[in-house]
Amino acid sequence: MAFIACCIKTGWGMPSSEYYRRQAETLLTLALTATDPELAARYRSLAAEYKMLAVNAGEDTVPPRSVTDDLSGAADQSEAD
Repeated sequence: MAFIACCIKTGWGMPSSEYYRRQAETLLTLALTATDPELAARYRSLAAEYKMLAVNAGEDTVPPRSVTDDLSGAADQSEAD
């Protein structure tokens, strides 16, 4: 979580969902290789948190708007007549 605080303070913006997914994968790999069961459980817990952050970061994206002829966002009604 230190990376998030660093990004906010320096103005880099928030990490992408891809970043969070990669971090989660790394933590799961560490959990598989850890010999200490408590440490492995902590890695799995952190991986779950990062997966949720990835989902939430993905929701922050703005869906594409349909193309319109005017700047108001309303569809051109003259073609429908």
